[in-house]
Amino acid sequence: METPHSSLRAFAAIAAGYWTAPGHRAVAWMLTAGMVVFGVINVAIALWLNLWNRDFFNALEKRDTSLLVEQLYILAAIVVSGGVSVAIHLHVRRRLQIYWRGWLTQVTTRRWLHAGRQYQLGLLADECDNPDGRIAEDIRVSTELAVEFAQSILQCILQLITFLSVLWALSGEMPIKIGTMEFSLPGYMVWAAVLYALFGSILTYALGRGLIEAGNVRQGREADMRSVLIRARENAEGIALMRGEPDERARLQVAMGDLRNAWHAQTRGQGSLALLTSSLAYVAPIVPLIVALPRYLGGDLQLGGLMQTAQAFSNVQWALSWLIDNFSRFADWRASIDRVVHLHHALHDLEDTIEAPHGEHIEVTAGDSDLLVLREVGLSRPDGEALVAEAEVEIQPGERVLIRGQSGSGKSTIMRAIAGVWPWGRGSVQLPKGRIAFMPQKPYFPLGTLREAMLYPENPEDIDDDGLREALHKVGLDHLRGRLDETQRWDHILSGGEQQRVAFARVLIQRPQWVFMDEATSALDEPGQANVMRLLADELPDTAVVSIGHRPGLEAFHTRELVLEPGDEGAQLRARPGQRGLRDIYRRMSAASRAEGSGPGFWPTFRRTFIGR
Repeated sequence: METPHSSLRAFAAIAAGYWTAPGHRAVAWMLTAGMVVFGVINVAIALWLNLWNRDFFNALEKRDTSLLVEQLYILAAIVVSGGVSVAIHLHVRRRLQIYWRGWLTQVTTRRWLHAGRQYQLGLLADECDNPDGRIAEDIRVSTELAVEFAQSILQCILQLITFLSVLWALSGEMPIKIGTMEFSLPGYMVWAAVLYALFGSILTYALGRGLIEAGNVRQGREADMRSVLIRARENAEGIALMRGEPDERARLQVAMGDLRNAWHAQTRGQGSLALLTSSLAYVAPIVPLIVALPRYLGGDLQLGGLMQTAQAFSNVQWALSWLIDNFSRFADWRASIDRVVHLHHALHDLEDTIEAPHGEHIEVTAGDSDLLVLREVGLSRPDGEALVAEAEVEIQPGERVLIRGQSGSGKSTIMRAIAGVWPWGRGSVQLPKGRIAFMPQKPYFPLGTLREAMLYPENPEDIDDDGLREALHKVGLDHLRGRLDETQRWDHILSGGEQQRVAFARVLIQRPQWVFMDEATSALDEPGQANVMRLLADELPDTAVVSIGHRPGLEAFHTRELVLEPGDEGAQLRARPGQRGLRDIYRRMSAASRAEGSGPGFWPTFRRTFIGR
């Protein structure tokens, strides 16, 4: 477990790169310099106001009307200068906050949304929960409060240096007699301010140190509750059809109960801290007057000097009491940076596991040949449990291979390993040359227009709207041909079968040399499945297809079958014994052609797909 100091150092190592990143460092240093410059200006204006207090109250004590009017003009100048300086300082600070947050968000999402890390990290949810919340909320809190704390600490240091000298000059010496020993204490009001702030800071830390952990737990529970709500929104149809609302409400109540417990724990810590800080806030205006009162009563200070001393004491006390005033926010900040650091550490560990040159993981490389080659590929779960025993497979270009097996035997995991998003296991995968397309059971639809969804993730230059409409026609989605420019949540308004048909339209548009399908026809009826499989054979006769599925009828559209059979050390991937007769292929292709009544016909399809190859 990390210590507080190590997590702070880790956050600095992660986030301070903004000041050295090409394309960002010039703006970063310019805004940082602006923070320092206007911090100095604000302290100078505060000193100007302190001197004005002395002159104004001295004029008030003398009842000098002309001098009072002059001081009012000076006050107006102080107010205008202070307002302009604070406003500019605010703009500089907020620009630094949003630019730093943007850079850190970009760096984090580049690591998270890279080579399937977002999927792999999701399988390690216990290690790093709610990465989306950490990126959206914890990075915001971490960067915003870091800038605010840096600004306030700089202000405290400058204010402390400035007003300690003022307070020292105004304090004079206080004679002290202890028994027979007498001595004079120079700058006694400075020592009084230091002791007052030190006493408050020690008590604040003692009462509020548990707030950091309490804040961390609460933010985790907040993220858990958001996760429950997001899942309910994203799966609204399934919940409605299954009448699962009571169960979802129960889950939400459990999440709210956990959040309530975390909230109460944080409230207890904040209550103890508020008891101290409110007490100190009540006596804060009185303490400097009591400390300076002996010199005023002794005639060493005029009324203006007393007020100047009181204000200087308050400024020094404020600077020394930074921890008292900011401990609660500091606890929230520490909790957020812990979660950001934890996310980066989880990504770092994941990258070490996958990218280590000699570690045990599945190595995926781009090959120099047209073959897909699996060499001694054994798959396991992240916890080490074996899924698939070592497999040796070679697939030729243009082949149509079907992989079958029991549910949970690891069929889909094979495709994930080939895609490079499942690193857990051993062996090597040599990818073929050419473009590769993966078709999961539930296609992904980005936010945007139907055209953008059909072209995702690439945008071929040689495709126009007529080509998109023709692809929709071929997959049986004529009713969508006029909606290319509509912006909708297509994953919500399209049925599962329609979504899978759009995925096939994507393949027809992209024209890859290899297609990997994971239950990609599970939501289609048999005629629909036959149509899209016939389209692949007709439109992409030279494209290799590797299918994972268990639906009847798929075998008719493939030239080879591999079966996962259960074994003691994981499922064994074996070739299906025996060959299918051509009569079965004829019958299936002919039936598909008659059912759809479209396309070039059975014999051209068969000749180009099977005999021609």
